[in-house]
Amino acid sequence: MDKIKEDMIKIGRAMLDLGFQNTHSGNISVRFKDEIYITKTGSMKGHLEERDIVLPGLFEPKYGLFQSSSETGTHREILKYAGAAIHAHSLPATLYSYITEEVRPIDFLGKTYTGNFPVVEFEYPVGSKEMEEQIPIILKEKTAMIVKTHGPFVRGDNVYDAFFKLNIVDYSTEILLYLNLLGVNPNKFKELKYPETEKHFFSKTIKETEDRELLKQFKRTAYDIFYLKLSPFNTGSLSVEDGSEMLFAPNISSPDYIDFNIYRKKIREDTEDYFENLHRAVYTYTTSKSAIFTHSVFGMIQGFKALDEGSDRVIPIDAEGNYLYPAIPVITPDEPIKKIVETASKYKIVIIAGLGALSVGHTPGHSIHHNSSLKNIAYLKTKLQIMGKLGRIKSANDFESERGKNW
Repeated sequence: MDKIKEDMIKIGRAMLDLGFQNTHSGNISVRFKDEIYITKTGSMKGHLEERDIVLPGLFEPKYGLFQSSSETGTHREILKYAGAAIHAHSLPATLYSYITEEVRPIDFLGKTYTGNFPVVEFEYPVGSKEMEEQIPIILKEKTAMIVKTHGPFVRGDNVYDAFFKLNIVDYSTEILLYLNLLGVNPNKFKELKYPETEKHFFSKTIKETEDRELLKQFKRTAYDIFYLKLSPFNTGSLSVEDGSEMLFAPNISSPDYIDFNIYRKKIREDTEDYFENLHRAVYTYTTSKSAIFTHSVFGMIQGFKALDEGSDRVIPIDAEGNYLYPAIPVITPDEPIKKIVETASKYKIVIIAGLGALSVGHTPGHSIHHNSSLKNIAYLKTKLQIMGKLGRIKSANDFESERGKNW
């Protein structure tokens, strides 16, 4: 199979897995030299076959133009300067577009990889000439934009990079949407100081271990992080201690049909990568044997909510969450790495507001239990807080335990 088509088929499936479009909506395009590959109009992106991808010509019409997406003109213009483009119907991004004219991310991922980007209203917001004229101009300067009431367009160096950017748009707008519903002013957090990190990139797959059991655990964890939306695609990290070294998988969130890297790193060695050093610190300052870092979307929502209320913790309101964690600590991203890992070790997991959540344990399975529990705890609490604002309950605080408040 043509490698470009194979990659587009994988990304189409991943878009469906994460609910970025319905069965037939959205479109994917990739440039190769002077050709454009694009999905057919009405094709099922989660079940693409080779025949669902056509080559209508980048600079002049060719065979297949009549079958290609209704927004081929827009994609063609974008691909004159980009390697790939995706249009999707991310529900948080589309819903947030009703109430804003510009997305201003306050989370680490959004501020680092997309920055601010516009929401633009069109008279005809589906496949129109005005979209074809304006969207490519916007995306030449910005990584992403949202068509009001319709959904985001993103560009990337390749189809994986474009999908990564789409994930960040979905993630950042979901945080902003729920903070808006909770009545939290995001401007209060625009001065949060996040770490400097290396540029995100996609490299050849590397596996610096042949331990089949460890490989199985890493792959299972990558799968769970992706499908449970504990961290956007190609973000988050997992490590396991191995003597004086650690096996470290950056950007681990991935479905089982897209691979990721595992590196062998010395523990007593600093690099410029913040997240790599965070994992090293776990094995330097604690007795944990495994660590997972994710950019938990609802964890971030509750982290911001806690800071807004002047609190240093998230107190679970559901039975299982309360049983496992009387309270989950919330700290700011400017705290020293040593304090972050020691807090994670003491409480099993820590929310670093706007940045992510670090959990530790004896195995990857032990560590991800805490991260997946955080998602449910934070999701339920967010929804209950909204129910409180709607008058369905008196207050979500009524369900917090005294043990959690005093822990």
